[in-house]
Amino acid sequence: MAVIKGPGVGNVLACGYGSNSIGRGGGARVNVDFGDAQISRGEHSILTYDPRGRKYYIQHGSGNHLTYLLDQPVLTPTELLDRAEITIGETTLMFIPLCGDNFDWQDLKDGSTNAST
Repeated sequence: MAVIKGPGVGNVLACGYGSNSIGRGGGARVNVDFGDAQISRGEHSILTYDPRGRKYYIQHGSGNHLTYLLDQPVLTPTELLDRAEITIGETTLMFIPLCGDNFDWQDLKDGSTNAST
């Protein structure tokens, strides 16, 4: 993900397999502590990568402020598509996936790829 608006603009944030907590506290797997006090210290949002389905999902975490996807509140887990904009607090993140239908890190371990030529 890339920070495209708010404090921290220009920063790129990596996500891993499974659940990725997004917050500004030290325990967040994706730490967005760039000075936006509207972002919860804990799990403001959760970004999940499902390696079996090769899809990403966003859901609201335990923060008091909402998570928005394309300016709509995220009230249930919602699939993320390439270049989707996620807003938490005064910060907007652009989701840019590496893994998906054409690539997953597991492909390298298996010695195969699904990349099209």
